[in-house]
Amino acid sequence: MNISEDELEQRLRALFADERLDLPPPPDAGTVIVAGARRRRHRRQGALTAVGVAAAVVFVAGGLTVVRLHTDEGTAVMSADGASISVKPPENLTPGRQPQPPAPAPTSTQDIDVSPPAGSSPSRTAPPSSAQPPSKLPAVLSGPLLASDGFGALKLGMSEAELTAQGVTFSDEQAGASCSTYTAQGSGVPAAATVVISKAVGLTVVTPEQAAHTAEGVGAGSTKEQVLATYPEAKPEPGGIVAPARGTSEYHFRLDDTGVVQTSLMSLNQDCAG
Repeated sequence: MNISEDELEQRLRALFADERLDLPPPPDAGTVIVAGARRRRHRRQGALTAVGVAAAVVFVAGGLTVVRLHTDEGTAVMSADGASISVKPPENLTPGRQPQPPAPAPTSTQDIDVSPPAGSSPSRTAPPSSAQPPSKLPAVLSGPLLASDGFGALKLGMSEAELTAQGVTFSDEQAGASCSTYTAQGSGVPAAATVVISKAVGLTVVTPEQAAHTAEGVGAGSTKEQVLATYPEAKPEPGGIVAPARGTSEYHFRLDDTGVVQTSLMSLNQDCAG
């Protein structure tokens, strides 16, 4: 049986218009469709956020990653993004010398040698004590020199007349049976001094009134230890120390808590003082 196209079209229209073939939607179809659309939108947004975070992490990690390339000629440092490249030559290479192998890692805390930070000064040992041995103390050179044979023109053994001829004047005489004490002044002496003159042997004692020093550097302020160190043959005496000056004379140092306060020169060949 042949059916024309128009008739076939009419039958199909009638078939599609038949209400018996309709599929009615459930009552909550609209709500379900909206909820599904919302779920799909939330999933899409979450996926996009995760992708963005992952990309940021990869970017940061890639920027901070450093690839160290060790070669026989040095150490090359190159950033992952190629932004900078630096080459550090080895520190243990010298012309004609093979590079040294790296030092073995320490096996215990006792093997670790901690170097001071760059720019810091090395630790300094404690400075030596400022105390000096008596023989190393500075010599006393203040005041006039009291030599082992006299004081200026005052020479041991010279008579009163000889001393006067040297420009020495005498005053404040304290006469004794064999010896007299004077204050000697004048151009022949560096400073005023108390002297003792024997009628028999001449000048026997000279005691400068001003602080004087010996040729060995002992004078006002010198300690007892310094005097003994300077004159090893020195011996204590009441109020001070006596030390040999030369074969015919000796020094008498009077001391107090501060050290030497007066120095006298005395002849061994005399009959005035004991």
